[in-house]
Amino acid sequence: MRIGLALSDALDFIHRQGLTHRDIKPQNIIFVNGHPKLADLGLITEIKPPDQERTLVGTPGYMPPPPERPGTPQADIYALGMVLYVLSTGRNATFFPEMATTLVEREDPADFLPLNTIILKACQPDPAQRYASAAEMHRALQEIQPAPATG
Repeated sequence: MRIGLALSDALDFIHRQGLTHRDIKPQNIIFVNGHPKLADLGLITEIKPPDQERTLVGTPGYMPPPPERPGTPQADIYALGMVLYVLSTGRNATFFPEMATTLVEREDPADFLPLNTIILKACQPDPAQRYASAAEMHRALQEIQPAPATG
């Protein structure tokens, strides 16, 4: 949850600057003083209009399904959803949307279901069905975050 909140906030910042990351994947997440950060900024580019030609860059498994091309905020949201899938299930992105049996066999699998709902929405094949923005995805993650323990 903490990683999703930090990365969705970072992605929102990038998008508000008129940029898109284009290669969000677990290997491009680093930790600085224990805080997750998006790395490998070499593919960041300006957000282009939908009708403008975009190069096909990114990492298979984290790029949206064809015919959608990478290089849009919606494609970045898809990639972030896929990263959350990989981190939360321990499975390779090629297994999406299957859940690991260890999640289903847990004492309370319902703990994973709210996050899984967010992942499924972020990774919808139709970009119009995804979160409208990284900020919207961030708010959804905040809503399911467990309340801090009081003592």
